[in-house]
Amino acid sequence: MTHLTRADYASAMHLLAGLEPHCDEPAAFVCATTAALRAWVACEHITLRVEGALLVSVVLERHGAPFSARDRERLALLRPHLAFLYAQACRAAPKPAAATVVPAGPTACVAALTLREREVMRWLTAGKTDGDIAGLLAISRRTVQKHLEHIYVKLGVETRTAAVMRALAGPVPRRHVAPSPRTRAALAP
Repeated sequence: MTHLTRADYASAMHLLAGLEPHCDEPAAFVCATTAALRAWVACEHITLRVEGALLVSVVLERHGAPFSARDRERLALLRPHLAFLYAQACRAAPKPAAATVVPAGPTACVAALTLREREVMRWLTAGKTDGDIAGLLAISRRTVQKHLEHIYVKLGVETRTAAVMRALAGPVPRRHVAPSPRTRAALAP
């Protein structure tokens, strides 16, 4: 029987989103994870055991009341994601300038995007789904889809992957890119 609620899933996504910026260095990731977990599940002591690039275990200790089934389920929900993020932190090297195009703000490639569209692009380049982005930005899934349609037109692409590749590739050549018939049909009133 599951004890998890939608709020548990949403808070897990926020916790993981808060850890993503710390994935460029393993020690910073461990410190951030420890602080985030302490706030997420009440405990006195947290130990992250690692072997090389593998996060082997997360041990939480609490005096007094034992961990509830819900606490254990919440932690089990995070476990594979924390392991993945730690592996990313271990593999991280200094990122090339092109990788920071979307989060850094307007560039020749994304200058035409609104602030909200840039936020959507930031999460899109992080591999989030429409539902994930909607939860992170506190907007509806349909609103995310509309932002993506506008992004596709402004970047002259037709798919999520193409939008991410265009944003990471850098400036768009100085020529007008006409939207495809499919994109025009999607934007028609």
